[in-house]
This record gives sequence, structure tokens and C-alpha cells, in this order.
Amino acid sequence: MSPIQVEGGKASPPSLGKSSRSDGITSASTSAKKSRRAKRQPSGNPLVYVSPEASQMLGAQPVSLVGMSQVERDDVIVSAVADEHGSEYAVSRIGDRTWKLASLHARGPKNRKLSQLIINWPADVPKALVDDAKAALYCALRRGPHGHPWSVSYAFQTAAGASQLLCQLAAKRVETFSDVRAIHLSDFIGDLSTKLKASSIRNITAIVELIWRFQFEVLHPLAENPWGEQTHRQACGCNDDDIGGPSGRTGKTPVIPRSLQRDLFAYCESRVLDSEAVFQARDAGRIGAVASELIEIRDSSLYLTEITSGMRNSECIGITNDCWRVEVKIGVTYHWVRTIEFKTGKGIVDFLVPPETLKALAVLQRYAEPLQARLADEAKWLETLLNQGADENGLLQNGLSITDAISRLNHVREISKHMFLGLDKRHSDHLGTGSCVDTLKDQSCNVQLQGLARRVGSDWKLANHQCRRTFGYNVANSRLGRMGLVFLKWQLKHASMSWTELYASNPYQDSSLYRELEDEQTAARAELMEGWMQSDAPLSGGAGRKVMETRKLMLTRAIPVRDFEELLLLTAEHVEIRCTGHSWCLSGARKCHGQGIYQPTDCADCSQSVIDHEQAPTWQMIHLDNLRLAAIIDCGPAVVQKAQRSIARSTEVLSDLQVPLPSAEQAAAYI
Repeated sequence: MSPIQVEGGKASPPSLGKSSRSDGITSASTSAKKSRRAKRQPSGNPLVYVSPEASQMLGAQPVSLVGMSQVERDDVIVSAVADEHGSEYAVSRIGDRTWKLASLHARGPKNRKLSQLIINWPADVPKALVDDAKAALYCALRRGPHGHPWSVSYAFQTAAGASQLLCQLAAKRVETFSDVRAIHLSDFIGDLSTKLKASSIRNITAIVELIWRFQFEVLHPLAENPWGEQTHRQACGCNDDDIGGPSGRTGKTPVIPRSLQRDLFAYCESRVLDSEAVFQARDAGRIGAVASELIEIRDSSLYLTEITSGMRNSECIGITNDCWRVEVKIGVTYHWVRTIEFKTGKGIVDFLVPPETLKALAVLQRYAEPLQARLADEAKWLETLLNQGADENGLLQNGLSITDAISRLNHVREISKHMFLGLDKRHSDHLGTGSCVDTLKDQSCNVQLQGLARRVGSDWKLANHQCRRTFGYNVANSRLGRMGLVFLKWQLKHASMSWTELYASNPYQDSSLYRELEDEQTAARAELMEGWMQSDAPLSGGAGRKVMETRKLMLTRAIPVRDFEELLLLTAEHVEIRCTGHSWCLSGARKCHGQGIYQPTDCADCSQSVIDHEQAPTWQMIHLDNLRLAAIIDCGPAVVQKAQRSIARSTEVLSDLQVPLPSAEQAAAYI
């Protein structure tokens, strides 16, 4: 197995001169040696090339805008790029109508569309509103309202919502934020609440909350709390009490149906296993580098990777050449894939995968080879254009501006080793075909996954995060005992491993995935207990009878429960439930030492067992086995007594579950 490719070396920030407002260029005083080192990977991410940052130009910009006039504010640089020689160029300033923030997102996930890194401020609203919105968002990008700078993605989301809000304020003839009153926002939120979710309303009105937080940074601050006596979340209809609570952790993403999982896995695995003939046709020139047969191989690798690892789409798209390895520890073979985790900022993480995933990634690397070669050629072409210089209009020979060309060159180098590649037909590279190579984007992956579902005859709206949720659901329910241990043994390599043991085996693992697995297992336990609490659900076993008594008390005494779902989730967090195949065991201390697994009737009277209607068919077979044992008359009185005790217990369980005993004919045929 190929080792992980690491680009060594540490980057030293270039020594730069002062920026010039006229051309936005910083003079380059770095040596050739430092120029080469600038292209090396800085500490923190050994997987991909990271472009040099315009650190000196951006570092010279004010963190606060207090005391600055609007003219001075308009001149403040929001984003900038640096080339390989250390020269820095201003890309966007506060006064620009369009903010291009791709350079600020250089170390972010590569599954974001370019349009999601560009903010277009509205031109048909009062300028004072837009200027203060820009000022607040600039401060959010630099230091954030709570001391943590905002990501470009969150800034884009807020600006997109701000455009809708600013237009609404302009329609009401509001000229500045100082004129905004709580009644304006209350009416606006009331109109939106009839057609949007509370979270969407919160995104649309987030700019007002930002203006309120940065009231000393804007020129026309709000005169009063825009939400009255409420918080922003409460005003939008969100419940502050649910933040971090158990009910806030329930998954809304649907689990992929088991039948579709089976069909998709078989289809995708067959595409990967049969890929050799397709690659031979491509290498012989009979099909193009992005022929439909090759796209199917890429998309199949995408599904197999996401469904068997639990990766988010951003982490999956971040996979690069040779970023996997095999380890053997204490006789157990582990297969790891290394990528970058962006959601919580953990950085480099390893995902445990089955060997089938590594096979798919090896095939994907062959798919990506010609596209990576095209990226390398584009990089050389852009370097040549930049070396030739710009014309009197500041444009290069291909019509690009210097900053756009540098941004594209940096991006091309960043994704040069990525493997989930495709063609972006909105832009053109050196080939002049109206397309260029880029990484797959989030929404594009959803479209491709839905195409896979259609190929196996399903209209299921398959999406990226469903794969992560389904992975967690499969693992959690395997541990709970609902699905058997086959999946868990295949995926986690050992059926008895706990999350802690597995996490401790590799410090680079994604801890957030294990938290999601625990939440999924809690949700599975809560769902199971919810079925037990139904008034007409028959239960047996010692704990099952206690549950029925509790149920009866709640009904007869009308014991109030403020939030039944929250009660179940809180209980599920602290109750251990394991499936024996014929009962649910609640014994956290495992006092029976597992005897109930081998002697099922021991669970019938155990104080820690719940037997529900789902297990009734199993108990019918147990009862028949007991009758067969009782029919043996030549093994002595001990066997006869044991058989009679077992028959009595299985009879009691079936009676509790309101299931008829096997008929005499069934018993005679079985015996």
C-alpha cells in the first residue's frame, strides 16, 4: 500500500513592502529561496499544497473601524492574494460592490462553489444601510462578535440574507439602521414565519443582530434592542432552551432504506471491480477523460467512501493521492484514510474504513490521473501569462485580471492532488473548450448520488449527509443488537470495541463522528423505549412488567410529563440496553454474566429484561424447543424438571405478549 504523500518544509512569510492603493500591489523583496519555500506546505496540513497568504497586507488592515470616516472605510482591504514570489494584491475593499472572498477560504473545504465565495451587495437600497452592513460583516470576518472570526461560508450566508432584509427596509423608506425599530422587524418576521422555518428567518435577520453587536463600529447604530425583551433566536421562533439539550440532537436527516443500501452498494462495487476495461478504453483514446463510464466509477467511489467511513462531503472531497494506509495492531488489521476535517477545525483526521474502501480509492486515483495532468498544464499556462505581464488595462493576454489569475493559479495548485474531480463548464482553462477542472461541489455530489439511485431503480432523493447519518445508524443499531453484529465487525474490525477503545487506537480520528455515533445510539434506545411506553404494547420479563406498571400509574394518576420526547432522550442517555436475540437486557453491571444468551428462559423472570412483541416469534420457537426437551424421557428426573420449568416460563412470556401457544399439531410436527 502506498504511503501518505507528505510535502515537507515550513513556509516563512515573505518580507514585503508597503501596499499601494493605486495598484494594490506589494513589492516583492523575498529571495528565490524564500519563493520556493512559499510553495511548500506550512505546518498543519501535510496533505495538500497551501497557497501563500497575503498576510502582511491583511495584517495591516484595522481590526476596528471606530473613528474612521466612510471614505476611509471604503479603502480598507477585505481580501487579498499573494503570488509565489511574495507579491501581494488587494482583491476586494469595503467600498466595492462585490466582495471576492475566495482567498480567505483557501484553507477551507474544496466542495464550495465559487459563487458561494462572492458577496454581491444590493445597489437599489439606501447607501447608508449597505455601508453599515458591510462594516459589521467586515468586523465579523476579522474578529467575530464573540472573539472568533467568522468563516467565509457564514459571512456569505449572512450577506445573502441581508440583501433580502435591506430591500424590505428600503421598501418601508428606512434610510439608516438608526431608523429601524423592533416593530419593523416584528412585522417582517411575522410575514416570513408563514412560509419559512425559524432557522431560515434567523439567517435572513442575522445582519441586524450583527449591527446590534457592533453598534460602536457602524455609523448609524440601532437606537434600541431590535428584538425587544427577547433574544434574536426567540424572536425568530427558535427555542433557546433546546440549545445543547438532548432534544436538539435528534437527527432530521433520513436514513437510507436498507433495500436501497443493498442495491447501491452492489451496483457501486460492481462499477469499481469492472473498472479496468474502462480505463483501458480511456488510455487507448476510445473514450474521453470524463466519459459517462468514468463518471460512474467516480460517483460509485464517492458513495462507497461516504457510506463506509461516515465522512462528511467536505472531508470526502478533500481526499488526495495515496492518503491511505494499512496497520496491524495486536493481530487486528486496520485500514485508515487520512483527510482534513473542517467542521470543528480539528485538521488532519483518520477514518477507519473496510478494505473495500481502499480498493475504491485506488481505482479513483486512476480516474483522476488525466484530470490532474490537465491541472498541471493549466498551472504552467497561468504562470506564463503572469510572467508576460498585463496590458494597459491591467488584463492578461487571456482577459483575466492579475488577481483573478493568481487566485485561479493558487486554487489549481491547492487541488492538484485531489481525486474527486470533474469539469466546471462555467469557466474555461488553457484548452479553450469552455470548461476547466475543479473538485466536485456539495450540490453536484447530491445530484450525482441521486443519479446512482435512479440507476438501481429508485427515486429516493439521495444526499451526502444521508450517508453519514446512515453510517451512524447502522453502527449504533448493530451495537444495540437490532441488526446483528455483522456490519459492526466488518466496519469496526472487532465486535466488542467501545468508542473509547477505538478512538484511543488513533489520536487523529474524528471525535465528532464518535459523538454522532453516541447520539445515534441514544436516539435508537429512545425510539425503542417509546414503543414500550405505548399503552397497548404488551411486555414481558421482569423489567418489562415494571414498565407496564409505570405506564399504568402515569395513566391512572395523570402524572404530568412536560416533554415526553425529552424525557425519553434523557433516560436513553443513562440506560444500557443490549439485545440478546430473545430479550432486551438493561443490566449495566451484566450481573448474569451473559447466561441469558445461552439459557433464554432465564430472561423470563430476570429483573433487568424486557421482552416485547418483536421477539414473540422467537419465544414461540423457544416454547417448541422446551416441548421437545420435555418429550425426552430417558435422561432422568433433572432434565424433566428443567423442561417443565422452561415450559412454564415460555408459556408465561407468550401469555404476557398476548401470543397464542403453538397448536398441538404444530408441537407434534416440531417434536
